[in-house]
Amino acid sequence: MGNTLEELADFASGGGRGALPQSALSAAELAVLDTIAAALGGVGTRNAAVSRDAAQEVFGEGDSPVWFAPVRLRKPGAVFANCAAASALDVDDGHRGASGHPGAAIVPAVLAEARQSGAGGLEILTAVAVGYDVALRIASARRQAAAISYASGRWTGYGVAAAIGSLRRLPADLVAQAMAIAGAEAPQNLPQGDSRTVSSVKGSNPWSTVTAIAAVARAERGATGPVDMLDRAQVYDVPAITDELATRWFIKETYLKPYACCRYTHPALDAVFALTQGRALAGSSIERLVVEIFPEARKIANETAPQTLEGAQFSLPFTIALAALRGPSVLRPLAEPSLRDQEVLALSRRIEVIYADDFAGAFPKQTPARVSLFSAGEKQSKTVMHPWGDPANPMDRPSVARKLRDLGKGVLDDEAVDRLITVVSALKGGDARSLLCVLSQPTGLPVDAGPEPSVLT
Repeated sequence: MGNTLEELADFASGGGRGALPQSALSAAELAVLDTIAAALGGVGTRNAAVSRDAAQEVFGEGDSPVWFAPVRLRKPGAVFANCAAASALDVDDGHRGASGHPGAAIVPAVLAEARQSGAGGLEILTAVAVGYDVALRIASARRQAAAISYASGRWTGYGVAAAIGSLRRLPADLVAQAMAIAGAEAPQNLPQGDSRTVSSVKGSNPWSTVTAIAAVARAERGATGPVDMLDRAQVYDVPAITDELATRWFIKETYLKPYACCRYTHPALDAVFALTQGRALAGSSIERLVVEIFPEARKIANETAPQTLEGAQFSLPFTIALAALRGPSVLRPLAEPSLRDQEVLALSRRIEVIYADDFAGAFPKQTPARVSLFSAGEKQSKTVMHPWGDPANPMDRPSVARKLRDLGKGVLDDEAVDRLITVVSALKGGDARSLLCVLSQPTGLPVDAGPEPSVLT
């Protein structure tokens, strides 16, 4: 094998992959369900709406569906919009070692490609697992000192190109060129380096995905990329990228998010819910509320009075105040009316955040937090080392289905949500058409009439 990227490309194209274990296929199915849930919740946000409108102007109208919206765009535009919706609420999946979010890029790209190729359910799940594995291996092997930005878009394009190559059954040399082009031209996203200014710019998965789609098309037409770009010891732990390739599946190591806000806030949220037993407290009953958390959490903006959903998603004091006073349901999803909740804002300003020395060095393998609640002259404390959804404290499939139901309120009726859950389950049985038809409809309802094309376009 020539180099690391070519070895990954051979794996993606099928040469070194073999049959996926059932555990990896099940993880891929859960990733599809979770990403669709994130997009369903995010489709109504301002960030997603702006992205749809911009995608329509830039890419133009076409035949590819924007999920849960009455819009059809050309394929790159639809994928761009679906990626934006999936990441809008910050409720999409992630990986500790990679410090970012694979699903919001890889799942929309795979499902868009499957509409064109007529791929079956097992092919879709295999491509998703391969895309996650490639992207997360590369991202997890980065040396922290060399990382310009931890934005997901810096590395998800590798996985998108690999997944599309897997679905198209491209030869390994073309997959390698596509991955190299996608990686070389990935968005920089400097705001996710040192900036603490809250904006609509998130992990750049929409652009990364479109870049990767274009990279595959260019590679098929003879374009080339720097295929040795992963073999840089100063940037990557190079041997780690391919260690246990085809036997260790990184998709099984991702975390899922029960709350629509930055993962850094989740251990503290779980601690609050444990202390309150999920019940909403009265603001007047809270004398002090202290959050001790791993030092890297100081990198998020932590506004006490956020003006946007993005500001709220990346604020420890605000989300903790909201959780304490309004309970878990208010974070499924976090919505704009909460930004104007005066009692929450008052408590947010009083919350003490401490970047604890005893949690130093835990990140990124762990994201611990300790919350101390002082009420009626008494102190209660709770420490959480593994927030709900981590591999060490996983969300099961019924929990993800419940997440989809909660995020879908106001967008889909109960029958449509049930149908969506059912058709995702059908992927392991080989049926892809049912899911793709559901996602083709603005309301998520199944197609009852019309032509039966052999390939969905």
